[in-house]
Amino acid sequence: MNRLNDPEKDLVSRITCEVGFQDRLVGYRIRERSGSLRTSLYSFREVVDFLGDSFPQLPFEDLETWVRCAIGDPELAQRISDAVREESTDYERTCRIRSLMKERLSQCEETRPE
Repeated sequence: MNRLNDPEKDLVSRITCEVGFQDRLVGYRIRERSGSLRTSLYSFREVVDFLGDSFPQLPFEDLETWVRCAIGDPELAQRISDAVREESTDYERTCRIRSLMKERLSQCEETRPE
């Protein structure tokens, strides 16, 4: 799998900041006793952490749209779309997407000025 291109300065800024209420992403954590717990996600890092949960439920189409529109990263959005199309289970899709998003987050944290 090819590495993501290095992000531009403005993309680094958008990825390392929170989005507003209207641009939040909503997912669900599934728990045995309490069922679905609605979770509002306001940052790229929160989404990465959320995807590492035991049972994250997040519509991949919503995630792709959020990355493309709210974050402004068309390259990553396309890679998410590719992962959804190419992987055969939601577990595999989630793992691959989380890996891509972790890669992008690492790139941004390395690039971000202190």
